[in-house]
Amino acid sequence: MTAHAAGAADPRPILLSCRNLWKVFGQRAGEFLAARGGRPTAAELEAAGLVGAVRDASIEVREGENFIVMGLSGSGKSTLLRAVNRLNVTSRGNVLVKSGDRT
Repeated sequence: MTAHAAGAADPRPILLSCRNLWKVFGQRAGEFLAARGGRPTAAELEAAGLVGAVRDASIEVREGENFIVMGLSGSGKSTLLRAVNRLNVTSRGNVLVKSGDRT
């Protein structure tokens, strides 16, 4: 992998990009997110009886990079990857793959 100077643009193409990705489980999760501008607090989610499995995740993977998702049990790793693969429908945000938008 080539190192790039701080602030310098990386010329390698982006193969995977997730922007402001949310996956919230519970009734009317999409409406709840929309009513709060897409950025509710953990306390607001809990008060509404919703589970924020993935909250405002943004990632970018460029050609030649290795991508690893690490975290504690129950932190949303599998849910994030299922959203990227479209096995779960996201509540908010978008996923872009080299071939185009997947949301």
